[in-house]
Amino acid sequence: MRRLSFVLAVLVCAFSTTAAFAQAWRSPGGRISGVVVDGAGKPIKGAKVILVSLRAGGSGPTPLITDAKGKWSLVGVMGGTWNIDVEASGYQTKKGTLEAQEGAMAPPIKTVLEPVPPPVEAPPQQTELANTVPPEAVAAVRAAENFMKKADGQVVEGELTTSFAPEKLTDEQKKELYKQAVAEFEKAQALLPDNLQIKQALSQAYYKSGQLKESTALLTQVYNADQSNTGVLLLLINLLLENGQLDEGKALLDKVPAGTMTDPTALINLGILFMNKSRLADAYTYFDKAVTLDPKRGESYYYRGLSSLQQQKMAAAKADFLKVVELSPDSSEAKDAQDLLKQMK
Repeated sequence: MRRLSFVLAVLVCAFSTTAAFAQAWRSPGGRISGVVVDGAGKPIKGAKVILVSLRAGGSGPTPLITDAKGKWSLVGVMGGTWNIDVEASGYQTKKGTLEAQEGAMAPPIKTVLEPVPPPVEAPPQQTELANTVPPEAVAAVRAAENFMKKADGQVVEGELTTSFAPEKLTDEQKKELYKQAVAEFEKAQALLPDNLQIKQALSQAYYKSGQLKESTALLTQVYNADQSNTGVLLLLINLLLENGQLDEGKALLDKVPAGTMTDPTALINLGILFMNKSRLADAYTYFDKAVTLDPKRGESYYYRGLSSLQQQKMAAAKADFLKVVELSPDSSEAKDAQDLLKQMK
């Protein structure tokens, strides 16, 4: 009987490749990144990261190799769903997907690789049955995974071709498939209520089906059960901020270990929430942290400039708006910044 951990291999990845024909996967501004570690959290140097853009017809870059800190990154990527395979000598390959946004940096992906298990003799039949999960849970997880794949336009296990291309599905059709995935994951969770992998997968299905409140509540359970999982922590912070839970998101943001955050998105989101509540000094603080974290991201300067402008700090605002135009001249933020600069003359 197939074990649940094997069935969930693609789901527990915080998220081969073909030659890129005319680099169809490229698009200005988009960036994806991640880190590869072992079960103890130690970086894995030299891991191979294989990325394939589904929207670009299965094309992708040359496989990336992680550095001494286990990190990898790719800039100038097309938005949409990407397949990601992570391989390293002595470890089991992890497969998964990630969502990229054009003109924006996606949250970094943390991939934990498990060592290849040594060969062992098969245990007696009664012991094997005692250690396996209910077959109904395995079937439910597999069905849920297939609904998620269909919604994302991927090939479903046992099918020769994709059921639908993602661009041919309406938003309502995708949401319906995600809701069916939710129903199947809920069946599995009822059978294995303490399984964190199922809870995290169900949280993702909730989010994609538009059930943000449920997704946030479930991911909170996952984090509370394992507060050492920084990847889950960063995802939870973004969910809390998207759900308007400013104080909760800020409290968790302060718990992020120094040096582990590489993407300023959560900082920018928190700053925007403060600005919407007219708490301009707090907003500036988080926009300033975003600039410090990634000084090459024009969006951070744009929002810091807005907070300065609203506080009548004209020189600081002007300097930030000029920096936006310098770093990302083709972005919507740069166009707005240019309009504001004209009005400030």
